[in-house]
Amino acid sequence: MGYIRMGFMMQIANTSSFFDYLSSRYPLIITVRLLSEITNENEQSIRNSISKGDYPIPSFKLGHKRLFRLTNVASYIEHQVQISEIPKVSPKPLGRPTKAEQIAKRRLNANLVSG
Repeated sequence: MGYIRMGFMMQIANTSSFFDYLSSRYPLIITVRLLSEITNENEQSIRNSISKGDYPIPSFKLGHKRLFRLTNVASYIEHQVQISEIPKVSPKPLGRPTKAEQIAKRRLNANLVSG
């Protein structure tokens, strides 16, 4: 998935909702080109994901054009922002500890035993 541009996010932070912001700048039904502008994704990547059936924003076809409802785009962006605000737990590092980590652990254990 693409990343939303930071300037875009800063402008939205001052408005009441993503939909209000988007509807002031875009029509209620948008094309793949406008969606790529909003989400900062490549147009062809969006089309490829749609054809695979794994694009997260629902769409519909009108004639030969693939179209998206602005309300679906706004709710997708709001969902992505909520996900990014959840703190991520760093996974346990893979592999053997470095020599510095081993020495630090030994010193810590030695201090706990003697202190």
